[in-house]
Parts: sequence; C-alpha cells; structure tokens
Amino acid sequence: MKVGQIIGAVLDTVVKIVIIGVIVTYTYKYALEAYDFGYRVFAEEPVSSPEAAKAISIYIPENATAMEVGEVLEEKGLIRDARLFLVQELLSGHHNELREGRYELSSDMKPEDMIKILTAEPPEEEEEDASEKTADDKPEDSSGDSEETTADGEETPEEGGETPDGGAAEEGQP
Repeated sequence: MKVGQIIGAVLDTVVKIVIIGVIVTYTYKYALEAYDFGYRVFAEEPVSSPEAAKAISIYIPENATAMEVGEVLEEKGLIRDARLFLVQELLSGHHNELREGRYELSSDMKPEDMIKILTAEPPEEEEEDASEKTADDKPEDSSGDSEETTADGEETPEEGGETPDGGAAEEGQP
C-alpha cells in the first residue's frame, strides 16, 4: 500500500497547491481593485477633457440620497461610478448636505467640484427675489432712475432728494 499512500499524498498536495493558487490569485485581483477604488476616491479625474466637455442640466429632488444623486450623475455621463461618488460624498466635508434644485454641471468637472456645487448655499439674490415678490408688490418706477440701497436695505437719497427720515438732503452731502 505504499504506492497508494504516495499517490494519495501527491494528489492531496496538488489539491492544496491549486486551492492556495486560487486564493492568492483572487486576493491579488481584489486587492488591486480595492486599491484602484481607494485611489480614485481621492484622485478621480473628469469624464472628459475641457475641449470635449458637455454642459448637462440635472435636477436633484428633495431628500435625495448621495447614491441616488450618484446614479443620476452616472446616467447622465458626468461620473464613471455612482458607488465611488457615494464614498466621495461620505468622506467630503459636505456629507448629508446635498440640496434640492436644478444644477448645470459639466463633464469636465471633477466629482469633488460637483459635490461643492450640489451642496452650496443658494445665492442670496434668489432668496431675496422670492421674498421681494411676495412682500413687495409695488410697481417699479418707470422714470428710468435706479435707486441704490445700503447694506441695511435703506434707500440712499439722490442729490437734492429726501433723506430716509423725511428731511431734505443737502447738495454735495452723501
């Protein structure tokens, strides 16, 4: 039975070597993929060059998750991988700050630039315009003269006009 034991030991060794080879191969393959994914989290390049860039309009609904936003961006061709966008948003300083709205993005933007745009505060002009339309329904002066306002919202008097307290402004006085 020595020949049978030798053949069994050889087969046992061959099976172990094959199993170890498969494990090493898959470990190496997935380690490379993990390294590539980790590298791309911090160094992802734009989808296209500035010369071939396309401006694309997207709409982000209220309470959209980073994964949903990433899927929209991937579908529109602005990013390569929605999962990668999710991790980038998670690690950014803007986690859970995605805002509802319509955005103009370009295919030559990096994902980190897109995240900054998608999480930025809306310009105060839009908020002021909306509040002025509802609170101030006064007709505009059609004389063509424009009135300036100060930082605190008071109108500045024109030369020779009235001051905010009702008195007359003197010539040469600001």
